[in-house]
Amino acid sequence: MWIASRWLSSRRLKFASGRRSKADVEYMKGLVEAGAFRPVIDRTYPIEQIAEAHRRVETWHKTGNVVVTF
Repeated sequence: MWIASRWLSSRRLKFASGRRSKADVEYMKGLVEAGAFRPVIDRTYPIEQIAEAHRRVETWHKTGNVVVTF
């Protein structure tokens, strides 16, 4: 996939595995508890504006996560 994306686009595709080991989870827990992990949140939307949140994600202009609140 990387080879094709290099010819078709300037963006490189990155894939992450959904598998997490217990050691990975414990490591992340330690970072969160120490305050060393800070997620980047682009915007927060109420559930009533879910369509606008989806449009924001589709623009590829977001700089972090888009959060939907209930």
